[in-house]
Amino acid sequence: MRHGETGVGPGADAAIAGGAGVCQAHAHIFIAACRGLQIPARYVSGYLMMNDRVEQSASHAWAEAHIDHIGWVGFDISNGISPDGRYVRVATGFDYRDAAPVSGMSFGARDKNMIVSLRVEQ
Repeated sequence: MRHGETGVGPGADAAIAGGAGVCQAHAHIFIAACRGLQIPARYVSGYLMMNDRVEQSASHAWAEAHIDHIGWVGFDISNGISPDGRYVRVATGFDYRDAAPVSGMSFGARDKNMIVSLRVEQ
């Protein structure tokens, strides 16, 4: 998978076929592999404090797998590390739909955009 792509898509199927995807797709692929091996896994949405900036430009996603005698262990597939104190968990669920950082319904004009600003710092 190539890094540096943004947005919620492509989905896991497209990411596998195209060899590139975003953190949401990486998490879904990892979760599917775990579940295929009968390992409980869940999706986590949140934010990652980037080392080079305070203003964060996007949400982040990773996965957790339940390991016997240890418990839930986080895996940030996109960055190749286990989540640490720089990660801010917003929600967990079966998949992105269950743990989307923002969800709801919009009424009115279809050309509306939502702008979100987030600062993560110590």
